[in-house]
Amino acid sequence: MSEYVTLTLRGPLAERIEAGAIVPNAFATLAEADIARLPLWLGRKQVMIGDVFAVGGERSASVRIHGDVRHVTGIGAGMTSGTLKVEGDAGARIGAGMAGGTIDVLGSVEDDAGAGMTGGSIHVRANAGNRIGSATAGASRGMTGGEIIVDGSVGTDAGARMRRGLLFIGGAAGDRVARSIIAGSVIVIGRVGAEPAFASKRGCLVVCGGVAVPPTYRFACEYEPPHVRLMLTHISRRYGVAVTPRVVGGRYRRYCGDAGTVAKGEILEWIRE
Repeated sequence: MSEYVTLTLRGPLAERIEAGAIVPNAFATLAEADIARLPLWLGRKQVMIGDVFAVGGERSASVRIHGDVRHVTGIGAGMTSGTLKVEGDAGARIGAGMAGGTIDVLGSVEDDAGAGMTGGSIHVRANAGNRIGSATAGASRGMTGGEIIVDGSVGTDAGARMRRGLLFIGGAAGDRVARSIIAGSVIVIGRVGAEPAFASKRGCLVVCGGVAVPPTYRFACEYEPPHVRLMLTHISRRYGVAVTPRVVGGRYRRYCGDAGTVAKGEILEWIRE
């Protein structure tokens, strides 16, 4: 049994590879040669992990990936336990549908990261694409549990149709952040784009860098929300994300909506001092 399994990219990738077989909990009982024989898909052609990556280590649920894997999709999709560390950028759908374990990406990720996840945590140290923490294709719900932490900015439809869980964005968010959320919390330290929390039923969108509150939300009050303080303190301590104390303990304007639904959601806008 090794401390961890390493997958080192053999060379630059010109085509996109589907890598649903790269799941840490699946490696826990496999020898090095067995891991190398697991299938990947290059278009319609099936290849093996060992054809694309040099494999080191065996029988471990801790996996480290070396190399530029922006063209590798589905890494860690459906994982239930273990740890996965990508020492660079990663492709689309990383951690999609995951139920447990931790993913740490030292670079950026492409679209649909953590889509439909039910548990576990994903930490992206740079930026993320569209639909992070949202619903998978054809699904009525996005993430229903777990935590996604993005140090940088994200694209459109972040957290769309969330049912539970926590999505933290350290930079800016694109249009339609927290669209149609049913529950859960989305925190954006930067500015958000158009139509924030559109058609929200419940749940909480916290914005610290500026938001154009839709007319379907009504102003309720100004206060210091204790749950925001708790969430930001947790994020700072667990993930090492620096959050200014003025935001953690600051005052927020509370808006209730969306009036087009059951109107039990909220947008909390940090009041700049």
